[in-house]
Amino acid sequence: MSTFCPCGRERNAAKIENVTFMKGGFGMNTVELAHGYALEVGAALQVRIEDIDYMFGSEFIGAGEDGRVLISIDEALDLLKDRLKAGMIVSTYYLADDIYHMFNTRFESLAAEPRPAMVLEAPTEVLKIERRTQRRINCTLPARVDVRKTLPMEIVNINHKGCRITADAETADTVRLEPSDRILIRIRAPQAPHGYIVEGQIRNVLRHGEKIEAGVLFDTLPETLKIYIESLTTTDG
Repeated sequence: MSTFCPCGRERNAAKIENVTFMKGGFGMNTVELAHGYALEVGAALQVRIEDIDYMFGSEFIGAGEDGRVLISIDEALDLLKDRLKAGMIVSTYYLADDIYHMFNTRFESLAAEPRPAMVLEAPTEVLKIERRTQRRINCTLPARVDVRKTLPMEIVNINHKGCRITADAETADTVRLEPSDRILIRIRAPQAPHGYIVEGQIRNVLRHGEKIEAGVLFDTLPETLKIYIESLTTTDG
């Protein structure tokens, strides 16, 4: 029997088939994954089941003494559970210390109680997939994003390399945003005499409750937009 423990205590345990895990809320709230990488219990995840090309938002529940990982699943996955097979590759993405990380592992089983969950094999490696050489500037810039159709979104941070865009889930659900999507962003900058247009590629997508956000890597940055970002840097500093 493996003990899934996000909290470091053995009380309030709930049995899932042959696996026991602990509910969060007691003691420590981080769990070591692999090679010193730790993940906070309750952290938002973006999970892709590669073999059936299905992506969903999730939450980290805990990890067992043997390293197996327990994550939450959404109701939509219920419709696909007959297609899930042990050993399928699962890619998991999360944000920590302002850098995106990911690990690949394999699907092991589903669990129903006390909440719908997925048990994954222990990851052997965690990779950093985004390293920032420039600090992102927090901002609130309305934008229209062209990705198969035009979506009203908001830029919440930006630098010369990229930005983070966000929208409510209802808006984003009209077009499924995917890592590697090519997009065009039309930025409406307050107090600027005109807007700015920049193209780029979505690098990661995360869902947080009623919000969805995506990290974007810019192509060549227009000089006018570069100057505007520098003005934000001055204001922010």
